[in-house]
Amino acid sequence: MPADRCQAHHLEAHKNGGQTTPENLTMLCKYHNGINDDDGTSKRGKMTRHRGKIRLQQPGGKLIGNTHQVGQMGAMNLI
Repeated sequence: MPADRCQAHHLEAHKNGGQTTPENLTMLCKYHNGINDDDGTSKRGKMTRHRGKIRLQQPGGKLIGNTHQVGQMGAMNLI
């Protein structure tokens, strides 16, 4: 999803005290921003930062990276 069609997502939810700072933000599409588990009650998991990269943390703790070919590139590589 192009960044101009995404929403700023707080890795630690704003309602739980997460700050609006670059290290706590990532861009997600509207759907994935909406289903992120901010309360620990969802069966879908939540987005987290692990070793400097954004990953989906499944309810069991498994971390999954973005496997889309464009997701593997940094912003400067896309220009």
